[in-house]
Amino acid sequence: MAIQLTPDLEARVEKLATLLGMNGNGSRTAVLERAIAALEEQTPQPHGLTPDAIGALLNQFGNNADLIAAELADDPELDHDKPLSQALQDVIYDEHGLPK
Repeated sequence: MAIQLTPDLEARVEKLATLLGMNGNGSRTAVLERAIAALEEQTPQPHGLTPDAIGALLNQFGNNADLIAAELADDPELDHDKPLSQALQDVIYDEHGLPK
């Protein structure tokens, strides 16, 4: 999603850069990157059970469900009351069936 930089928005970003002591070329980009980094630090990070991690497990254990289940036995993100395939799908897809 592209954000149109209106003169008002540019002035606000420039003011923020000045207040943070960032001057010169690239100050607007730097202030936005600093804000993004600060927000990312505040955002809770997933425990590691991501679609990529699931793919790595599938590659590592050759689609052997027993080995994958054993590897994920203590994972708090996984619903252990569901069959493994359904629990993994819940991690990969949202409630609308779209990839997370």
